[in-house]
Amino acid sequence: MNDVTALLGRETTLLRCQAGLAGGGAVLLTGPGGIGKSAVLDAMAAEASASGTLVLRSGSSALEAGLPHLALYDLFAGPLAEPDARVGGPGDGLIAPHLRAALDVALLRAPALVSGSALSADWSADRSADQLALRVAVLELLRALAARRPVLLVLDDAHCLDQESARVLSFAARRIGGHRVQVLATERLTEGAEPSCLDLLPEPVTELGLNPLPPAVIDELLRTRGRLTPSDPVTGRIRLASGGNPGYALELAQAASRLPTAIRADDPLPVPRRLHVPHADRLATLPRATLDALLQLGAVSRLSAAHVDQAAHAGHGVHADHRAHGDHAAQAARPGADRQALAPALAAGLLVHGPGGEPHFAHPLLRELVYADATPEERRQCHARLAAELEDPLERARHRALACPEPDPGLAAELAAAARIAVDRGAPALAAELARLAAERTADEPELAADRLLDAARHAHDAGQGEAAEQACAAVLRTANRAARVGARLLLVQLAGGDRSSVPALLDAAQADAGEDPRLRAAVQLHRAEHALSTGRCDLGLAELAEAERHAQHSGDPEQQIEVIALRTPIEMQLRPDRVLPSLRQAAALAAGRPAAALTAASIQVRCCRVVWLLRAGSVTEALAEVDELRREVEGAGRLKDLADVLHLVASANERAGRCAQAYQAGRYGGRLRRELGPTPAPGLVLSAAAELNGGTVERATELATAAVRAAEAAGDIEWAAYAVGLLGRADLLGGRFPQAAEHLGRCRSLLRGLGYTDPALFLVDADLVEALCASGAPEQAWRALEEATSEVARLDRQVLRLGLARARALLTARDGDPRGAADELRARLPRAHPYPLERARALLTLGDLERRARRRAAARADLRAAAEVFATARCLPWLAHTQERLARLDGVDGPAPALSDLEGRIVELVRGGATNRQIATTLHVSVKSVEGSLTRLYRRFGVRDRTELTARRLVG
Repeated sequence: MNDVTALLGRETTLLRCQAGLAGGGAVLLTGPGGIGKSAVLDAMAAEASASGTLVLRSGSSALEAGLPHLALYDLFAGPLAEPDARVGGPGDGLIAPHLRAALDVALLRAPALVSGSALSADWSADRSADQLALRVAVLELLRALAARRPVLLVLDDAHCLDQESARVLSFAARRIGGHRVQVLATERLTEGAEPSCLDLLPEPVTELGLNPLPPAVIDELLRTRGRLTPSDPVTGRIRLASGGNPGYALELAQAASRLPTAIRADDPLPVPRRLHVPHADRLATLPRATLDALLQLGAVSRLSAAHVDQAAHAGHGVHADHRAHGDHAAQAARPGADRQALAPALAAGLLVHGPGGEPHFAHPLLRELVYADATPEERRQCHARLAAELEDPLERARHRALACPEPDPGLAAELAAAARIAVDRGAPALAAELARLAAERTADEPELAADRLLDAARHAHDAGQGEAAEQACAAVLRTANRAARVGARLLLVQLAGGDRSSVPALLDAAQADAGEDPRLRAAVQLHRAEHALSTGRCDLGLAELAEAERHAQHSGDPEQQIEVIALRTPIEMQLRPDRVLPSLRQAAALAAGRPAAALTAASIQVRCCRVVWLLRAGSVTEALAEVDELRREVEGAGRLKDLADVLHLVASANERAGRCAQAYQAGRYGGRLRRELGPTPAPGLVLSAAAELNGGTVERATELATAAVRAAEAAGDIEWAAYAVGLLGRADLLGGRFPQAAEHLGRCRSLLRGLGYTDPALFLVDADLVEALCASGAPEQAWRALEEATSEVARLDRQVLRLGLARARALLTARDGDPRGAADELRARLPRAHPYPLERARALLTLGDLERRARRRAAARADLRAAAEVFATARCLPWLAHTQERLARLDGVDGPAPALSDLEGRIVELVRGGATNRQIATTLHVSVKSVEGSLTRLYRRFGVRDRTELTARRLVG
């Protein structure tokens, strides 16, 4: 495939194309321009060519539709020009000479009168015979080519074929059955229209309509090909305007990139001329009153849709407050929309009726197009009318600002108040925009303007809009507001991410600005402490933290005191576990007098610390309940940056609870957010790799973890490098690469210890390290690692880790020559239940191996089956597959799995993608009963019981 990014979100479509062509016939891809039909066609053509199929392609256009036989030339000029070694001349021997002559004339390869050929002047004058000869020539040429190898005719934009070529291809399509000729065509269709080129396609024909791509896929497309970060505000604008059309999205991104300055939220989105042309004629015929009404409708729906999109992008759905905000704005706009004036736009198809009868744009691109076509003065007048009509304070303030670009103290205060309301509604991106507008409208009060700019930066940071936050911070640093400059520099420290090289200078400058102000000094000291701790200087970090606490108590700011506790508690978990609960209770008391809606970074961090404490203490059910509640609150507040961190904890909690499907989903979502929002990709890659080890594949986990190691090392981020190399070690262990596993797991532990992270419950590495060292023939190192871990577990009273250490000790005992005694000892320590179900499954897996070595095969089989049952219940697919392979070896089923037929292979692939039996039947054009029968046979053949176990098996085809 030439460009895999062009196929994002089209995996199922490719499978359906393959299924449609598998039995001969044709596939017709339909949809509007830019939806990705040609991208799918390119991928299918490349795949067919790689498999040895002869691909003949025509690319038609409306401008060339009047040129006769152009499509035939595109398709057949190449094959006719290729020399045939068996005959001598180019294309000779494929078809009879008189038919070849007719085809050469049509393709302008010979004059109409060909000397020395069977074509006479009288025959040329016979138009009917001429047309028949050409049709038969193409049919015979296709048959001749198909006799040598399969042929795929690719007709891009088949609706633009010249009439003469279309007639010839229709003739051939009706007569090519039984030969190895397939046709793949695309046709541009608007919604509800019927295809017009079915006559060009041999039966059976599979029609596939391409749907818009989901927002996440459009974001990824804009990132990989449009070079826009998902956190960039213009990305959301383009995502909405594209309506899921990838071609539209990329053209809008290219137009935006050509502008000399960045697009602000109140600027119109530039619409390229190519996207404007299809609608220009319809817009040009509308009366002035209709254009004014469209502009008003567009101005309202454009803002409301953007705000709801911000909320939807923050989670898996739109928070109720955002829905209420968007619905309220839309309702308030209706009195200003003249239904009678909009009638011509409805008749022209520019508008359609919504479910409630209200008019809205037929495509969201039209909204931006109408807004961009208006003059600046027309837009200002429109916003002024809307501001007078709307009741929602956020919408009213927003439209007033767009109507009045000059400084206005009253308007600035209204915008600042609206920003606070937006925060309460969980819309930090909107709050950032409103605060920025408030700063710009603030006149003769530079100190206040700087404070509002800092608010805009902080809201943008909460919304995950790093670039907007950095720009606002830079503007604050150009002001004389000392306190605001401190806040801006400290926010830039947070935005630095893994690259900490700029942090010391920022902290020194912030401290100089802070002077002797206790609140500002406390803020700077907190960041100094965090920097020291994150770079492994624990003693310095604790000293800085004590200084921060002194200033925070002097300032009397409860939020700063909570920040101190949030930073100190993880250290106490390792050094003074007896102080953790008192610290958490102190934080709760400080927060008690604050508003219930006050969700701050410090309060989120303290709650995360409580979840971590519960997990390490084995109170997994309580931890899950708390982290799920925290996730809902953070999603509802629209705090994308915090959500990425919380999702990491959600994934970890679910993994330890033995809920690997949930851990997989949270890890994938959190990984995507981390990659989109973070300054470096390492944290996101780590989360994605961990997700794969829960519910994906070892191979993909290895790829992601390797990429995470490289990214973390490039950024100088020791902590994330440690996690990445630890996950790589886990993948090595699953893959049986024990020396590499020992190296990676050992390095993980060393890096974490270098940072002062000695708690074995932080990252479960010790038992796996002992297993890898034992299997690698390094028993002395393994015993030493085991004793060190055992001592630390005892010091911190980490009861949940004792089973893992017992598993590791049993492996070492068995290596010393007593597998039977090791098995008996481990079985005696095996509990009926465990807070971490996967730890119990790992112990059962080890027990099965020990029993096999002790030649107690029945016991070994029972233990392995019990382990497989736990992994299957948890939906931990990599470990389930690993356990089933152990069972297969125990039962003497070695070697590769039985081969799959093409149909079975496609069924397994769709099952892995989560498709239901009915969806599989629809995709493969078979009955549901056929799918059920095939699955039953697959279960029996591979010795599995359900779809989960089938998915986990490593099947070969």
